[in-house]
Amino acid sequence: MTGILMALEGSIFVSNSFFNQIIYAAFLSPLIAAIIIIYWHYSINEKKKYFLSIIDFRRIPLKVFLFVLLFPVFIRWLASVIAGQFVISGIQFDFSPQMSLGYVIMLLFFGPIPEELGWRGVALPALQVRYGFQKAVLFLGFMWTIWHLPLFFFQGTFQYQLGLFSPLFWNFMAGVFFTSTILGAIFNEAKQSILAVILFHYLDNLTGEAFLINANAEILSNIIRAIIAIAIFVHYGRKYSSNGTIFSVK
Repeated sequence: MTGILMALEGSIFVSNSFFNQIIYAAFLSPLIAAIIIIYWHYSINEKKKYFLSIIDFRRIPLKVFLFVLLFPVFIRWLASVIAGQFVISGIQFDFSPQMSLGYVIMLLFFGPIPEELGWRGVALPALQVRYGFQKAVLFLGFMWTIWHLPLFFFQGTFQYQLGLFSPLFWNFMAGVFFTSTILGAIFNEAKQSILAVILFHYLDNLTGEAFLINANAEILSNIIRAIIAIAIFVHYGRKYSSNGTIFSVK
């Protein structure tokens, strides 16, 4: 969808403001795919379990909830400390026009919700059943990373500001790939809670745009993220394997 609309950019169709906004529908593709799969392939009981996993806070253990809440801020703070640029007066949360209440809400509905309803809500459980935790998060991480590429072409997106193929571009893409493993562990530890991964995805995105740190600290924060992801990959690869824990598809 994005490729077609990008190819038409500058045509009489794209010059129409309404048509120009349709391109954002392409970023709802994980949700669209999830709806199709759920409608055609899930039983009534499976549909009920799926929707409960979106709203049920009770299945999220306290330790997982605290990790979801604190991890995004902690790694950026730690990266700032290590980079030697952290001072109390240096903590900034940019509530510029871009970080208005409307933008904060948009970050939830045009990212975490439509993405996680598909990526972790539908794709991850099925992949784990067939391939186990490690192969599932690697494959999903690769697909999720490539899926973000078009965002670097559209003005107004956070990714566009990073610059295509810049050092921060590669840093962002690596961060997405490693986050797939972290989200996979959260999903499993929270009894396959879609709500838990939506919250983490949202807070991770919001913190990344609100907590300003320099480029060196940005890269360092993803190195820390990678180390944690690798540790999770090794540890939970043993715990969540096709030969160990039996996964439920829904």
